[in-house]
Amino acid sequence: MVGRNSGVRRTWEYIGHHVIHYSDLFLLCEQDRNDPECEPPFIANLLPHELYGMISFILKRMREIDTEAMELQRQAKVQQGLIPLQYRSRELQYFRMRLPKTSHHRSTELYNAEFINDTDDGYDTCQGVFVTLERALGFLFREIGFRFGLPPAKFVERILKLYPEYEPLIQRNIEAGRLSRSQETSLTSEASSSGTVLNLHLSDEERSALFQELGRFFSREDHEPLMQLLRGGTAERKLFFKANQNRLVEVFRRLKYNGYLFETSTDIREWLCNHFLYLSKTGVRNLNPHSVWDILSKAKGEPSPKSRICRLDWLPYKTAAFKSALG
Repeated sequence: MVGRNSGVRRTWEYIGHHVIHYSDLFLLCEQDRNDPECEPPFIANLLPHELYGMISFILKRMREIDTEAMELQRQAKVQQGLIPLQYRSRELQYFRMRLPKTSHHRSTELYNAEFINDTDDGYDTCQGVFVTLERALGFLFREIGFRFGLPPAKFVERILKLYPEYEPLIQRNIEAGRLSRSQETSLTSEASSSGTVLNLHLSDEERSALFQELGRFFSREDHEPLMQLLRGGTAERKLFFKANQNRLVEVFRRLKYNGYLFETSTDIREWLCNHFLYLSKTGVRNLNPHSVWDILSKAKGEPSPKSRICRLDWLPYKTAAFKSALG
């Protein structure tokens, strides 16, 4: 059994090394996993065991840094060296900062992703490397959470046994990944609290074109209820818009000032907030009524021209001079 587990561990580390060693972690972690206008990030194409291998490999690299930092800490205690007051509760961070990056660290994007500012303490030391690895670890667990909610129990048991000193960090990342998925599930299961409907004065061809454009930002299971809403019906749950809320709201502002909607901005806001969720930087969220109102009534916080969606010939974006007539 020991030999078998050892073989599994070596496989994880082998895969993790070859998948991640030459990866650009900044690009890997900063790509939007949900934006349909972006190409699927590299990580979306990985198999689960490859993700597990990357996690195991990152934890091993983190341990190597902390082993050196703890040796410096031991030497400091022997020599009765003083630790600056601001680091009294985070001694390891202080000693990581006393370990300069090696030529090996500088040779690969694995250890040089821009997750720590060049003005921050420890930027050019192993503390900067550790921050990079910690950020990548969180991203990998969020990807697992995005797919499955929780990683397999056997995998968690094994990495906790291999790296017990990082149990709080591992458990925190597992929970963050689980919450991002469960939050989406709980929010989308909320029934609409209002019977408000929106009457879009569109031809069948125009409605179909609008649906095709908007549908790219919704999961397949949301397509049917989305079409029901566009036809003036209601939905039993909130639909998840996979981008920033301002991109969705601006479409309905455009529908209004182009003469396809006659409801008030208040009614449109109520309808949007009762029927949609959106993807924020921190996860799935309800639409913010204040932000929605600002976009609908003042054009405040509209998306940039590059981010604008539903660019249809019959639904042009108009200048502020046209918008001022909305009131």
